[in-house]
Amino acid sequence: MGIYTRKGDKGKTSDLSGCEISKNSPAIHFIGAADELNCHLGLIKAMISNDDSGQSARNFLEKIQKNLVIIMSHISDAKNSKFFLPDDETAVLEKEIDRLSDDLPKQNRLIVPGKSIREAQIQIGRTIARKAERLFFAAGEEQQLRPEAGAYLNRLSDYLFVLSQYE
Repeated sequence: MGIYTRKGDKGKTSDLSGCEISKNSPAIHFIGAADELNCHLGLIKAMISNDDSGQSARNFLEKIQKNLVIIMSHISDAKNSKFFLPDDETAVLEKEIDRLSDDLPKQNRLIVPGKSIREAQIQIGRTIARKAERLFFAAGEEQQLRPEAGAYLNRLSDYLFVLSQYE
């Protein structure tokens, strides 16, 4: 298969189930935002050191990236159970949020990003995660989606906020 099909020239694309849909559909908007987030998480992952403590964070971010691919696939073929996010993935994020939060001082004021390049990049990732979450729920108004995926996206932006402060 070639890289181009020419189907997109008229504003249409095909989802994983083979249905032709508009490139302006909420599902495609979500997939674009999730793809943007996935790429940004790759940038953040590349910015984290390769030492032992950094490798753990890099591995965790890669697991998140793989989960995003599952959620993007779920939007594209919502009835295919191989694209259902495992039920415990939100709990895994929550456990990591709690672990990182234990070492942070209490926040009682607005955070202004820019303390470091890595912290600012993580904050950008957080805002993209919020956008993806909103678009996921917009797509959910048009098709039946698994609530676990929405909860995961909600917690993902919380995780990125805590990670930015940890940095």
